[in-house]
Amino acid sequence: MKHSLFVPVAALLFLLASCTKNSDSNTETPADTLALTYSVLKTLPHDQEAYTEGLLIYKGKVLESTGLNGKSWVAEVDPGSGVHTKKIMLDQQYFGEGISVINNKLYQLTYRTGVGFIYNATTYKQIGEFKFSNAEGWGMTHDNKNLIMSDGTEKLTYLDTANLSVVRTLTVTNEGQKLKNVNELEYVDGYIYANVYETSWIVKIDATSGKVVGRVDLSPLTEEVRRMYPNIDYLNGIAYDVNSKAFLVTGKNWPKAFLIRIQKPAVANP
Repeated sequence: MKHSLFVPVAALLFLLASCTKNSDSNTETPADTLALTYSVLKTLPHDQEAYTEGLLIYKGKVLESTGLNGKSWVAEVDPGSGVHTKKIMLDQQYFGEGISVINNKLYQLTYRTGVGFIYNATTYKQIGEFKFSNAEGWGMTHDNKNLIMSDGTEKLTYLDTANLSVVRTLTVTNEGQKLKNVNELEYVDGYIYANVYETSWIVKIDATSGKVVGRVDLSPLTEEVRRMYPNIDYLNGIAYDVNSKAFLVTGKNWPKAFLIRIQKPAVANP
C-alpha cells in the first residue's frame, strides 16, 4: 500500500464540520444493499512508488505496507512531510501484503509464501514470524480479539493472536452470491470495510453473517487521479481513525490519498 499523510485530529474536526461534497450513487447497487455516499475531506500526497497492500492508523500514525518483490516494505509516515521516518524492508523473495496492529504487535502477511512477520509496534524490530495455510495472503485487520485476513477469495480467516491458529472462517456474500477478490480490510464497530480488488468499490460487511450490507463507489476518485496519472493501478488501502470517524483511502502507485467520511445517503422528507 502507499504511504499517506495523516491530518491531525484538530484539523480533521474542522474538515468534518465544513465538508459537503458527496459522491453520486451507483445505479448498479443491488436493491437490498445500501448505497453509501462519501464526503471528501482532504486530498493528500502519496508516494507513487508504493504498491499499496496495507494501510492503517495506529496511535495517530499512518502505517503502510507495500508489495512487489524487492520493493516490499512497512513504513511509518511523518505527518508533516510524508517522509518515511521508519522503514522495514522485506527480503527479495517476499511480496508484502496486509498489516494489522494489536497488543502492540505489528503483523504482516506475504503473498504466496505462506509466511507472516511479527514486529514490535513501537520499535519495529522483528520479534517473530508465523505460517498460514491459505494459498495467498492479501488484506488484514482485527476485531480487538482476533486477526482477520483475506486471501483473494470470498473467505475471511480469523486467527488467534496467542498462537496464530485458525479460529473461524467467514464467507462474504452479496445478494446471496459469494463475493471474491475481497482485499484490504478495516474493522469498524462490528463491520468489516473491504476493498474489492480490480474495482473502485469498498464494501461494508456484517462481521457476524458475512453479508454485504453497504457499498460505496469511489470510481470518481479513481478517475480523478487517472486523468492526471494514466498509469496508476487499482484502488487499495483503507484506514480508519477512531477519533475523527474518517477513512484514509488510496491506491496502488497513486500519487494521492483521500481523507473521506462514509455515510448513509440522506432520506428525503415525505
